[in-house]
Amino acid sequence: MIFCIDMKSFFASVECSLRKLNPMTTPLVVCDESRGKGALIMATSPILKKRGIASRCRLFEIPSDVKCIKAKPRMKKYIEYAGVIHNIFLKYVSCDDIHTYSIDESFLDVSSYLKYYGVTPKELALKILGEIKESLGIIAVCGAGDNLFMAKVALDLYAKHDDDLFFYLSLEYFKKVTWYHDKLTDIWQIGNGISKRLNKLGLYNLSCIASCDVEILKKEFGIIGVDLFNRSWGIDDVKISDIKAYKPDSKSMSRSQVLFRDYTKEEAWIVLCEMIYLLCVDLVRNNLACGNVFFGVYYNDDNATGKSFCLDYYSNDYFYIKNNIKRRYFTYVECCKIRVISIGFSSLVDEKNKIINLFDLDTGRFFDLSKSIIEIWERFGKNKIVLGTACLEESTLYLRNGCIGGHNSDV
Repeated sequence: MIFCIDMKSFFASVECSLRKLNPMTTPLVVCDESRGKGALIMATSPILKKRGIASRCRLFEIPSDVKCIKAKPRMKKYIEYAGVIHNIFLKYVSCDDIHTYSIDESFLDVSSYLKYYGVTPKELALKILGEIKESLGIIAVCGAGDNLFMAKVALDLYAKHDDDLFFYLSLEYFKKVTWYHDKLTDIWQIGNGISKRLNKLGLYNLSCIASCDVEILKKEFGIIGVDLFNRSWGIDDVKISDIKAYKPDSKSMSRSQVLFRDYTKEEAWIVLCEMIYLLCVDLVRNNLACGNVFFGVYYNDDNATGKSFCLDYYSNDYFYIKNNIKRRYFTYVECCKIRVISIGFSSLVDEKNKIINLFDLDTGRFFDLSKSIIEIWERFGKNKIVLGTACLEESTLYLRNGCIGGHNSDV
């Protein structure tokens, strides 16, 4: 038996909890007003969601007649609350039986605990949800199923609308009702792209997928097609222990940020350099070197430019990597208004295994410098030593150093 437990409007609920307000009836949005009318709304309380104001919209999209509290994000506080919730889970199950899916959502394998506690799945779930509400004032919801997929679908489609905030999705109910749910994107791990491709095959719900020849799905989607077919029958063999034991064949690291205004090509390059710098320090911190680089630029008209390329040799040297990106950046990026930039390093190897370039014996200078930078950061904070570009108006370095996941980290 698997539980999938989610916190309703987590960030908004934490803000309500801190203000001693009811999270279900208080109109509150989590956003940073200082970023202007285009500021992203991270979370909205349930009462606002009922009025059609969803998370991930922009501040200017809230109707002028809607009065609500605007709470500045406090990521450290949200992480603190998530830690308390995780400790509540640990009262009931071992850490080996918990998979933290996101900051506000977790899977729990309770199969071996039901008999031990002498309770039904619903009784155990309501006990956990009740303790979360009593301790923190946060409303939690639980979907249950015989595997991860069924539990997640139970949560997304049914538990959130159930009076008890709990729903067990049996295979019988799955085939009787869920099979004919007419919006495929509501099903876990079926995004817009996959949904459109399924529609082109004449498949519009799980029942259609279940009756489709698996070879057709495999030809269209590869191994994902087999997973789609199995899950359409309620089959998911992945266990929490499998997730914990999984080790990816390759590693990568990346950063991206939404700019506060439209940037010119030259201004965006300054911010991109700062992101390259931070990633290169991360490489050194983890004793890694990269062999492949990707950068992406997204304009305010929804168009984008991206480029991926291999370096001549594995490196973690900021100056070498920056110069390689610069040549391509000013070749491929257009002189348009830029709103989002991203950078990624892949093909990572252990630093000691990188190839030494005999024609540039000075590549070790950034490695030694980074070690000193990391020591200063750990003792005094990231803003105590920064690139000189941080003094420029278009720089975002000081601000980003004070953020967690790009959001305000204040408690």
